[in-house]
Amino acid sequence: MKAAARVIRGFLSLLTGMWVTFRRIFKRPVTLTYPHKKPELSAAFRSAISLIRFDESGSHDCVACLQCQNICPSYCIAIEGEKPEGLKKKRATKFDVDYALCSLCGLCIDVCPTVTLEYSKIYDVADYRPDAFVYDLLEPYRDG
Repeated sequence: MKAAARVIRGFLSLLTGMWVTFRRIFKRPVTLTYPHKKPELSAAFRSAISLIRFDESGSHDCVACLQCQNICPSYCIAIEGEKPEGLKKKRATKFDVDYALCSLCGLCIDVCPTVTLEYSKIYDVADYRPDAFVYDLLEPYRDG
C-alpha cells in the first residue's frame, strides 16, 4: 500500500510539473541569450559619457574648457586642448575617460557649455586590465 501511495504522489508531482511547463510555453522568455541577442535598452539607460557628433560640422564641439574635468568627483576625465590656426575657439586634442572610475553622476554633462557630452549606450564592457577602460573619446574624430 505504501508503494502504491508513493507511485500516485510521484505521478501527481509529474503532472504538476508538466502543467507548470505547459503554462510557461506560451509566455514570453524571461532571460536573453546574450551575446546572440542584444538587449533593448530603455531611454533612461545611462552609461559612461561620449561626445555628441553634430551633423552641421560632422564633429564634436568640445572647446577644452576643462569644466567637466574640474567638476568630476571621480577624477576620471583628462582633457588637453589647443587653439588651431584660423579658429577662434580652442579645440580638444585629448579627451580621455576612465570608465572604470566613472560614477555616472552626470555632472560633466550638466556643466558642459557647448552641450557636446551625453551618456553613451555602452553596456558590455568587461576586461581584466585596468587600462582597458580608458577610452579616447576623440578617436572617432581623428584623421587616418
